[in-house]
Amino acid sequence: MTSYLKNRQGGMGGPVIRRILALALVAVFAGVLVAGCSETEQQTIENTVRDYYSAYNDGAWDGCLGHIYDANNLGAGAIRSALEESKAATGDVTVDSVENVIIAGSSATADIKTNSTGGPKTQRWTFVKTDSGWTIRFPFG
Repeated sequence: MTSYLKNRQGGMGGPVIRRILALALVAVFAGVLVAGCSETEQQTIENTVRDYYSAYNDGAWDGCLGHIYDANNLGAGAIRSALEESKAATGDVTVDSVENVIIAGSSATADIKTNSTGGPKTQRWTFVKTDSGWTIRFPFG
């Protein structure tokens, strides 16, 4: 009988122990995923800026408009024209850094350092928090 139980349970203390170990590993892995996926508000604002410029560099104007607060009420067509003119003048823009992020409730400011054919530039942008996340207040800087 003893050899039957040994073969049935394996050498690691049986199926119950293995299940407990497996559940513990799953719990640890899930905790690491959740902790690794959370962003701070500052990181979310930086990602908003980088996503905006990614769309800008691709000429994806609807993508840019999606990051601008209240774009439809401001006049999406006028903003699109301004973006096209700006892109013609600057070419692609590289975001060097997003610094000095200051959050006050549902609004924030940050210094955006960029580089383009016009050279390096720093602007202070204002952001508005909406149900979908942080958006950029237009006009910039």
